[in-house]
Amino acid sequence: MLPLAKKDVILDKEEVDCEVYNKDDFNAKLGEEIELMVVAVNPVKLSQKQIKQIKEEEAAIAEIQSGKEFEVVCSGFNKGGLTAELGSYTVFVPAREIRSGYVKELDKYVGKKLRLKVIEIKTERRKEIIASQRVIIEEERAAKEAARAAKEAEFFASIHVDDVVEGKVERVTAFGAFVSVNGFDCLAHISDLSWTGVKAVTDVLEIGKKYEFKVLKIDEEAKKVSIGYKQLQAQPWDLAAEKYAEGDVIHGKVVRIVPFGAFVEVEKGIDGLVHVSQISHEFLENPTTALTIGQEIDAKILKLDCVEKKMTLSIKALEPKPENAERKPRVAKAEDGEGKEKTRKPRAQKPVDEVTEWNEGNLGGVSIADLLNKNS
Repeated sequence: MLPLAKKDVILDKEEVDCEVYNKDDFNAKLGEEIELMVVAVNPVKLSQKQIKQIKEEEAAIAEIQSGKEFEVVCSGFNKGGLTAELGSYTVFVPAREIRSGYVKELDKYVGKKLRLKVIEIKTERRKEIIASQRVIIEEERAAKEAARAAKEAEFFASIHVDDVVEGKVERVTAFGAFVSVNGFDCLAHISDLSWTGVKAVTDVLEIGKKYEFKVLKIDEEAKKVSIGYKQLQAQPWDLAAEKYAEGDVIHGKVVRIVPFGAFVEVEKGIDGLVHVSQISHEFLENPTTALTIGQEIDAKILKLDCVEKKMTLSIKALEPKPENAERKPRVAKAEDGEGKEKTRKPRAQKPVDEVTEWNEGNLGGVSIADLLNKNS
């Protein structure tokens, strides 16, 4: 019992500032003075706990006033913005301070947590805090952009064309794969995945897996880096010498026919040329009389130059030579102007394994890549 204006007033144990009320603990404090707040007058009601709450609130408001971020749960809204409560204070967030840009549907924020910084604190007529969530959002965005810019600057300072880097495949598209290299997205175009070409990126690369790539191009201004996977892989012609030799018989497919011969795909990335003179023992005016595109054939390698990426093939070398293999004689007009014809002697046949020389527009012995480039 405490003396108050010559009257004892009971301090309810619920209003005592302690976690668990223990009567014996307070019996030992008889005679001590304690600070109390009158929270009701009829009848008189005292509280020790509310004094502590007020002091804590005042300390919190002081920190908020100094710029500390605080949180509230939106409890309502009006035409001007959102409302909430923080202790004994009313909190008001103007609509323009909710986020960047115009907010149309204020009711969607009711019940949601708001992160705020103070704009103004009013205590004259009623205790009110006017606050903004927008400033926090914009500060975080600016900080994030600054961190990203610093990271990009560090990345571009450390990477160079022809560097070999390790990257993780994050996602793929129809035109290539986006690979994370030290946290920066680089593009590996589908044309730089394989020397023999692929239909889908996933035929070569697996999402979530790490690979080594070669840096092909850097555009710091556009924030783009191009990398290649095939540049670190052996080309088909680099391995051709280990797989093929002159005199070998190969099985391939006719992929292109030109007036002077046919190109045969020996394997992906390696093509050989069968000159028209090496298709048949019979004289052919045009290769199309004996071959069609897509036709599979066997041929003998007459000449192999892996450095120049050229392979000369012969189909007739695998076929028995007919008894009358001489070419049909061709006739030409005499030069005496009398219109007489004379018979040309047939040319001597060259050995089966020997390459017949040709010169079709100075294309003799060129690779399919050379010819395709010249004929395109």
